[in-house]
Amino acid sequence: MSFAIDLGLAGGSPACVDLVELLATRLLVQGNSGSGKSHLLRRLLEQSAGLVQQVVIDPEGDFASLAEAYGHVVVEPTEGDPALADSELARIAARVREHRVSVVLSLAELGADDQMRAAAAFLNGLFDAEREHWYPMLVVVDEAQLFAPAASGDTTEEARRLSLAAMTNLMCRGRKRGLAGIIATQRLAKLAKNVAAEASNFLMGRTFLDIDMARAADLLGLERRQAEAFRNLARGHFVALGPAVSRRPLTVAVGPTRTRSRSVPLALSPPPQPSHDLGGLILTPQAGEGRPVPRPKPRLSAPDVIVQLANYRPPTLDDAPAEPAMDPAEREAAVAAILAAVLADADAATATAATLYGDFAMRCRARRLGEPLDLAEFKRRLAVARAENGAA
Repeated sequence: MSFAIDLGLAGGSPACVDLVELLATRLLVQGNSGSGKSHLLRRLLEQSAGLVQQVVIDPEGDFASLAEAYGHVVVEPTEGDPALADSELARIAARVREHRVSVVLSLAELGADDQMRAAAAFLNGLFDAEREHWYPMLVVVDEAQLFAPAASGDTTEEARRLSLAAMTNLMCRGRKRGLAGIIATQRLAKLAKNVAAEASNFLMGRTFLDIDMARAADLLGLERRQAEAFRNLARGHFVALGPAVSRRPLTVAVGPTRTRSRSVPLALSPPPQPSHDLGGLILTPQAGEGRPVPRPKPRLSAPDVIVQLANYRPPTLDDAPAEPAMDPAEREAAVAAILAAVLADADAATATAATLYGDFAMRCRARRLGEPLDLAEFKRRLAVARAENGAA
């Protein structure tokens, strides 16, 4: 038995997705920003809301509006929230599977590192649920390149490793546990290949970079010259291929949705008429405004810390600030005093000139005199001093 989800129109005829086949074969959606990826995901979620459990990993908070219309529970951890702890998110995910609740995990209030950690903990919780709770579930990940990046970026290596492993589990091993991954990305080149390769259904939207058009054409089995067509796709139009969608490439115009995103609308909104004191409006603190929050220092990644440690050199005496220039007479008196102190040592009579010079030079550096005498001059003055001591 199959359940057809109405995705929109293809050449005037309905374009449908076989939900049962989709659960078994997964889906990859690709398109530049503004191509209509989120709209496509919203249409897919709305049309299947009453048929299958859904989980949405939402980095921008765009899908929270599904809660009012379709009863999704919004899980929205914030900085410092106890629910952000990895163990607690994993327990929430386990209860989601147990009670078959559709959920939107909204990560808009978190930084990039915490988004990756939270998504990893939640996906691992879904994956590790008890076997008796392995009911079919659509797991939609918007902006999947954030959670399965092809290369390291501004986030820490640990967060990237955790998130990439969770996404790989979802796409490679999730089917046997009832998890059907639906991932959307702006660029195929930014998405880890082992995550993208596990999808058998594709919906490719507008894209402009040659490398992304070439990869999209390869995935759809098109010739390279046909890849240029991806530049000309209108917003909300996608080329579909896969066992759950179409056996041959098919251009689909995605239909309307009931809910709306919380993002900024695309319609123009003219600014208000300028007043006489625009500078005062923006430069003068207003009543009720809080004090400016200092910009937090960016976190260093583990490789950056290792580089800093490797390049660290402890300060030396040479790095100390220079002393004021010493009067020549005072300097000569200090050198003579140091030389006398060296000769006064109990072992000075039997020590070689080179050994005594090392002691002399060290004492001079301690007094910030540098090296006022070279070895030859030191030997001359040492001989004179010893002769004077012998005569005395």
